[in-house]
This record gives sequence, C-alpha cells and structure tokens, in this order.
Amino acid sequence: MALSSLSYSPPVRRSRRGKAIDYELLEAAVNLAEEGRHSESLTKTLQHLLPEHTLPDFTKETFSFTQGSSEVMAKIEGDDIVVRVPLVKLPSGGAAIAALRYVLTNISATGQLYQPRLRGDDIELEFRDAVSRFHPAKLVEVLRRMPNEADEKDDYLIEQFGGSSLGRTAITPLDDDELARSEAIWKQHWAEIEELLKECQRKRSMFFLNELTAYAFYRIDFALPLGGLLGCRLSENADTFNDSDEDPMKREAALGKCLKEMKAVTPEVLRKSLGHASYAISPLDDGTPSVLSSSLGDEDYIEAIQKLAKSAKAMDATLALMSTYTFLLARYTWDEPIEVALKDGLAKASGKPWREAANLLLQHASELNDKFGGDEEDEEEDEGDEEDEDEGDEDE
Repeated sequence: MALSSLSYSPPVRRSRRGKAIDYELLEAAVNLAEEGRHSESLTKTLQHLLPEHTLPDFTKETFSFTQGSSEVMAKIEGDDIVVRVPLVKLPSGGAAIAALRYVLTNISATGQLYQPRLRGDDIELEFRDAVSRFHPAKLVEVLRRMPNEADEKDDYLIEQFGGSSLGRTAITPLDDDELARSEAIWKQHWAEIEELLKECQRKRSMFFLNELTAYAFYRIDFALPLGGLLGCRLSENADTFNDSDEDPMKREAALGKCLKEMKAVTPEVLRKSLGHASYAISPLDDGTPSVLSSSLGDEDYIEAIQKLAKSAKAMDATLALMSTYTFLLARYTWDEPIEVALKDGLAKASGKPWREAANLLLQHASELNDKFGGDEEDEEEDEGDEEDEDEGDEDE
C-alpha cells in the first residue's frame, strides 16, 4: 500500500542540553599555547570543554570523566600529555586476530591524532603528545572524537568477536514504557523507509534520495538512545547510503540492505542496544541562529521545496522538510524554545496528507526562522554587545 503520510512520535532519547561552554576560555587557551605556556593552556582547554568539573594537578593524578559508556583518563606523564580510553579485552584464539583486523581497518587511521594501542590482551585508544607541542585544537578534536568512537565500537567488538568489557561505565536502562515506545518507533520508521525507498527507486531523483537517506539515519539518531551493536551497524551503513559522493545505485543498495537488516531485528536485540548514557562533553554541536537559518532560511532550498509542494511532488517537499527538522534535532543541541518549536513542527505535520503537511511545514519553517534565525554577523555583534556590557559593569 502506498504511503500517504509520515509519522512522528516524541523521542525516547533525552535532551542533551548541558551547561553552556565558554568559548572565551578556548580563545585564552590558544593564546597561552602561542605564548609557550602549554600547561596553563591545557587547563584552560579542559575548563572550556568541562565547565562542571574540578580539575586536578595533572602531573600528580589522573583526571577521569564519563563519555557514554567510555571512561576517559588524562594525565601528564613525564613530558607528555596522555589521554586514554579503554576499548575492549581481546578474546582468545582466532577471534582475537579477526578483532585486531577490525580495529586496524576501522579505527586506526594514518594521520589520526589518536590510535589504538595493544597492551597484553587489552586494547585502548590513546592520544600522546609532548606538552611542549600542545595546542588546544588537538585536544578538542581528540576529546570530541575518541571517546565517542570507543563508545560506539566497544559493543560491536564484544558482540561480533567475543571480546569482553574493559573499563566500561554503566548506562541507565530504559523503563518498560520507554522500551515499548522505542519498539513502536523502530517498527514504524523502517516500515515507512521501506515504502519511501520504493518511491525513490521509481522517481530516480537525487534530491529525493538525499533527503531519504538523511531521514533514514537521523530520525533514529534523534528518536532513540541507540548505541551498542545496532548503533554501530546503523552508523556504518549510513557511511555509505548517506554519502552524497557515493554512486547513487550503491547508496540505494546499501540502504536496501540496511533496511532488511534493521527490520529483522528482534525486540530483545533492540533492547540490548538501548540505554540512557551520560556525557561530560556533549556529543552534539551547538545549535545557533546561523545554523537554523542555513537550513530553514536558505532561499534556494526553500524555493525548491515550495515548487515541489505546488506540483505533484508534495511527498518530496514533506520528506525534505521533515528530514531537515530531524537532522537539526539529531545533530545539534538547542535552547529549549527552539527545540520545542522544532518538535512541534514535526508533531503538527505527523499523519497529514503530503500537500497539507508540506504547506504546514513551509509556514512553520518561515515563522521559526523569522523568530530564532540569524547569521554569523548577528551572532558576532551580539557577543560584542555582551562584552561591552560586561566592561560597562566593571567600570561601574
């Protein structure tokens, strides 16, 4: 049966809105590094990334914090700054060779700031650099990427190769209501993706393909606290089907294969990959007025959707806007009024016929952009005004 609308259910994944980080601290850290004051720069960088933590003397003790299922440990050892994240304990026998091959091909990379390290049977991810060469940009990249990769890949190595847990932190399990909602969202999502993929194969439209593949991944990423084996498998598949530089036929095939795999997932397997994790450093980027406007205020993009909505391609227009809203919610952390507004737009369009949903979302996007959008120049002016006010307060 042909799909007549797209559905929306409130997410089970909790909002990841933490304490605002201070970018002036990062700027100060860069200045300190340029002056050769590297130890002070290290402290400022971590104060920027971890505003709710008290930092120790790194030369005397190890500093640790939680990032998903990963425990991150940082310390100055001799003349080096070292950051480690335990990954997995290898199994015995031939499975260990297969696990190492996976680590070398999927985690290790030439030019990457951090690399996997084998110590006995234990594999850790490690960043090591001389304190005298420290620069904040290195540590920011490492702490935003390395723990998240360990968080994503550890379950895969355990499930697929028989490895065992190494230094993992506890994840809060879902309650019965959350599990039931998650299963319903999972089934509904992949049923809709199956119908949308059939439509994509009929249309042969790059625009439709791009919106579909983004929606296939980011809808689940936003709606469910998915990790573990399923999170890793979905992310790996999305690396192909949601890559606009890949051959379109290869992308369609990858999505079709992923779709079959995800539809076959049992409730028991899904539950193993669900859980509420805590993050000392938000895994999401900061949502800003300019980010909002680059998506909902882009004249060419919105004009293209308006033309689709007025033609016989209202499905394309609705999918595009729901995909964009979902992407913004999945990838960015927003102030509460914006997050609520984005969810409200999806809720209002849920279950509506294509043309009605498209027109509703076009109007909603315009109002949302007018109220909360802006450009980088506006943000810089606002920051300058705040600095002027602070200076005025100090003068008083």
